[in-house]
Amino acid sequence: LHPSNDIVATGMINGRIQCHRYGLEGHEHLWTTRAFKKSCRGVSFTPDGFGIYGISRDRSIQLLDTETGKSIRVRETTHEAPINSLLVIDENIMASGDDQGVIKANMTFSKDHRTLLAVGGDGYLSTWDIRKPNVSAMSDQMEDELLSIALVKNGKKAVVGTQDGVLTLWSWGDWGDYNDRIMGHPNSIDAICKLDEDTICTGSSDGIIRLVSILPNQFHGVLGDHGEDMPIENLKLSHDKKYLVSSGHDDKLQFWDVAHLFQEEEEAAAAAQEEDLDENTEEKEEQSQEPEAESKEDADEDDDDGWGTDSDDEKEKKKRKKTQKKMKAEKKKDIRTTAFFADM
Repeated sequence: LHPSNDIVATGMINGRIQCHRYGLEGHEHLWTTRAFKKSCRGVSFTPDGFGIYGISRDRSIQLLDTETGKSIRVRETTHEAPINSLLVIDENIMASGDDQGVIKANMTFSKDHRTLLAVGGDGYLSTWDIRKPNVSAMSDQMEDELLSIALVKNGKKAVVGTQDGVLTLWSWGDWGDYNDRIMGHPNSIDAICKLDEDTICTGSSDGIIRLVSILPNQFHGVLGDHGEDMPIENLKLSHDKKYLVSSGHDDKLQFWDVAHLFQEEEEAAAAAQEEDLDENTEEKEEQSQEPEAESKEDADEDDDDGWGTDSDDEKEKKKRKKTQKKMKAEKKKDIRTTAFFADM
């Protein structure tokens, strides 16, 4: 998916790369080019969106012009084995992996640590400092294929999908073994897409896209279904966070509406901000009333006869109003979430 426009590029098994413009009013075919002699195994836009990298089973990497589809640069026989994975890190650096495990099956990158993380069918999670050629750290053998990976919790946690359908959670810097896991997928987890720092969606070989929160670990429902026996291989979030795009063995790109999820987050944040403003206003009002109350305290002392004051009643009313606001906000959020999943 293009980093700033409604454009999608796809690599085909016949070696062609296609580019389309997508939208609610329909899709527009922009161009098709025969980029490789053998199957194209992956495509990715450059960070500025002006170029598209493609990788192939013929061991070559090619850079195409996004507007025209014409070849800008080609690197032949980059690997000794067919290339199967691609990650564009920045304008000058990209990483690729091949069938012999040079790098791995799926990769992600931490900008803060300048570290590449890779997982693969050999059951290892490995990390590389991109300024050095050697492995920085490697996990123990997991006795399971590691198929997908994403960073969450502001880079403090890595989530890894496995062949057995388990999501494993790893703490940054502690790469020997995972420290938590999430059970519940009946089949392999072939793709992970981060929606925000606390939420991911997973694509499984059973054809279902699931929404999962991380710490607390919880399944929230199904976002989409490709159908039985239609494994999902890729998941990407559009630049404007309106669509989740999935692809699999059914030779289709499917667009799923996820804008509701981000709208709920924005509304919750706005409600929290409004609540903070209300609290600050109430505190200022109470502070402005304190001097007046103190000046009248001696005069009213004989009249109180041990009974509560009006100011105490006002405080209780304000507390009740705040509690009612919170209950209404929570109830509204629950209703919206339920309605969204029901609609899907």
